[in-house]
Amino acid sequence: MRKVATTRHHPDIRQVILYQCANGVYLFPCTSLDDGFANGDQWYEDLESAESFCLSEYGILSEDWRIIPDPLEHCQQDWIEPVRVIGRDKGKPQWGRFEKLVGGVWQEIELIEGKWRCQQKS
Repeated sequence: MRKVATTRHHPDIRQVILYQCANGVYLFPCTSLDDGFANGDQWYEDLESAESFCLSEYGILSEDWRIIPDPLEHCQQDWIEPVRVIGRDKGKPQWGRFEKLVGGVWQEIELIEGKWRCQQKS
């Protein structure tokens, strides 16, 4: 289960993605409302502890959370949309290069003027 919420009173963190899996609960604090990498991650043993931290640190109430789909296989847990390291699905990751699933097709993305966009073809 994964969900996201906008923070209420934190000067740097704008939203938090929470991901509950077999290993526990991961929190991904994000400095932007745009989809992209989190500013680190935190691990909690259970959902109650993670949500309690989010309430005290970020002012996130239980009704603020919005359910989002779990990440697809090989995809980033801290992105809302399906994004993965190129080659990760083949066991040959090209670290620092990413692709996003757009209309059923994986397209390479790059950071352009602070936003992740599909790579321009020349």
